[in-house]
Amino acid sequence: MKTRLALCLGLLCAAPVVTYAAQERWQATLNSGTILWDLHLVKLSGDTLVVRHADSVYAFPLMDLDELRLVHKSERHQNAEPGRYDGVLAGVDDEIHRLTLYDLAERRQIVQQIFQEHRANGSP
Repeated sequence: MKTRLALCLGLLCAAPVVTYAAQERWQATLNSGTILWDLHLVKLSGDTLVVRHADSVYAFPLMDLDELRLVHKSERHQNAEPGRYDGVLAGVDDEIHRLTLYDLAERRQIVQQIFQEHRANGSP
């Protein structure tokens, strides 16, 4: 049992992992119109973006990507006027990266910048 545990821990520690903020949820829109929800960024491998959704991992070419959106947690605040609420839950605060008009090199640079800006504190 101890040997098996030590082996599992050794394998976990040996794999290089870059962690990103755990609470960040992304949405990707592909050129086909397909929308992928509740994604977590994994890595950029050449010209391929790798994301995780639950226990599945997806990889797709940057040229198939139309938009990346960081979805912020929605909050509803009540106004001073009874029964009225401020702000509609419409993604007004989301961080949107529209990639449609960019070539491959520009898309790669934008996605690299996203990874640099959204690394979790303390990661390499």
